[in-house]
Amino acid sequence: MGGSGGKESGGDSGTASGGDGRVAPWRAALLAGAVAALAVGLTHLVPPLRSADETFSDLQIAHLAPPQPPHPGVALVTLGEDSFATLVCRSPIDRGFLADLIGRLEAARVRAIGIDILFDQPTIPALDERLRRRILDARVPVVAITALAQTPLTEAQRRYLGNFLDGMRHGHANLAKDPLDATVRWHVPRGEGGEPSLPASLAALAGATVPDQPFRIDWRVGPTPDEPPFAAYPAEMVALLPPGWLAGRIVLIGTVLNGIDRHRTPLALAGAATPGLVVEAQVLAQMLDGRTSPRLPLPVEAALALALAAAGVGLALTGLGPGLLAAVSLVPLAALWAGGSLLFAQGGPLVPLMAPSMAWIGGTAAMAAHLSLRARADRRVLMHLFANHVSQPVADEIWRERATFMAGNRPRPQQLTATVLFSDIEGFTTVCEALEPEPLIRWLEGYLDAMVRIVAAHDGVVLRFVGDAILAVFGVPVARTTQAQIDADAERAVRCAVQMGRELATLNQRWRDEGLPPVGVRVGIHTGPLVAGSMGGLRHMEYSLLGDTANTAARLESHAKTVGARSSPHCRIIIGDPTCRAVRGRIAVLPVGEVALKGKSRTVRIWLVIDGAEDETGRTLVEPEESGKTTL
Repeated sequence: MGGSGGKESGGDSGTASGGDGRVAPWRAALLAGAVAALAVGLTHLVPPLRSADETFSDLQIAHLAPPQPPHPGVALVTLGEDSFATLVCRSPIDRGFLADLIGRLEAARVRAIGIDILFDQPTIPALDERLRRRILDARVPVVAITALAQTPLTEAQRRYLGNFLDGMRHGHANLAKDPLDATVRWHVPRGEGGEPSLPASLAALAGATVPDQPFRIDWRVGPTPDEPPFAAYPAEMVALLPPGWLAGRIVLIGTVLNGIDRHRTPLALAGAATPGLVVEAQVLAQMLDGRTSPRLPLPVEAALALALAAAGVGLALTGLGPGLLAAVSLVPLAALWAGGSLLFAQGGPLVPLMAPSMAWIGGTAAMAAHLSLRARADRRVLMHLFANHVSQPVADEIWRERATFMAGNRPRPQQLTATVLFSDIEGFTTVCEALEPEPLIRWLEGYLDAMVRIVAAHDGVVLRFVGDAILAVFGVPVARTTQAQIDADAERAVRCAVQMGRELATLNQRWRDEGLPPVGVRVGIHTGPLVAGSMGGLRHMEYSLLGDTANTAARLESHAKTVGARSSPHCRIIIGDPTCRAVRGRIAVLPVGEVALKGKSRTVRIWLVIDGAEDETGRTLVEPEESGKTTL
């Protein structure tokens, strides 16, 4: 015996995020892994997300990088507006002045000299040759800059540059800029042809290890926002410096003019654009110190994203409602950003925040969506099986307790104790003979609708209509765990049958007014163990009852034909002995006796329910003057 379904009804007492929180661990892990991979992949491959991720890191570097004293091994000699005011030639820069400057630095016992000035045009030949010989004959290593192939120079400029640098140490000064926002974040120590960069050449001369592959720059900030990270002296003031100020340092010579050789860097977010000379100094200092970027490497970032995705999945599995889930999820997100920023400010690693944040949000949202979709699927199944013929409280209970009986998006078979009600119409054949098919269907629909409302009002579940017969059950699909609950189901079933007889009196009066014959109803009720669960496939599935209890209820209804007495003028209600024991002291009954029901080898003790008066509590009692009735 199975159940039929229909349109949805009943409230949703589960969370909108859905589900009961029971998800296979492998499924949760797979979801977390997919979300983490997607978060990391999107952050590094989708331009807007990558740009946002890099910008967030730049802001941390600009405003939170821990202050450091000026680097002891690198110094800058700068050519600014004041310096050019003293020069004979501004562009190209006075080669005689540069030759003298190198001599002064040599006398100051510097460790090495890097010239971040491109010698691609001739000036006065004697001065050009003087500078060239000064560089070649210097007692300290001097490295000049060259230009890679992508540098926009004419053929004449390249030819002159090559001749000037012939026999001279040199390295390129090309800066790697992010194509998205033209920000300098990486350094390329070697060009495509193997040409070292200016900082790489100087670092190698100092015995430092030079990476072969491009690397992120570890930006160094000064002691205060107003102090630079490197000692810097105007070129015209070098001759006046106290002895020893530059001794042992690698000195970089270059221009610091406004609008010339200025670049966008993470440090530039906190002030003006960064001179190329300072960028070269940053890279050189990093290689001298053997430092790497404080930003977490990609594998660690991916591991962090995976951990946060898993945490987000776990949060969603708690079953919080959507509003509360969104509010709660903001707390760890804020903690991630605040904690990551504080960690970097205290000298810790720079945590990339975009991918972990996306993983946290994605893990939470993806699992919430998964649970919601699964809950909708479960709800469709449950509503298809039950919702058309249950009361709101029962629908709520079914939905709230679905975790106890749902498996694989369908009710799993379970052994439970319930009360089955089977009813049929007396005189239905007469009605069929009196009505044409269409009016007959309307008449039957009116009867069934009235009976279904009564069953629902008594927290029963209508499983099936078999013609004019109704199969209902009390105590499914949520299994009862105590005898008191089982007895309460039995009492509701009996009171439901009594109310069906009373409703029939009203219906018969109306039908008489319409010229239709009156009918009666026979009801069989039995309480006992049964197996309940869904049967069928995807196209057709019913909630079915298997076992002797359901069969006995049907046999009791059929046996009611042979009972002369009535429960009420329009109803005969026959209940089995287990049901009778369950309603002891609350329902008036007459013993019918031990009977042999069709298909059963043993006799069954049965009782006829009597619809008597009701006291103020709603309990049915035996009228004192009526003899032969028994109140159990």
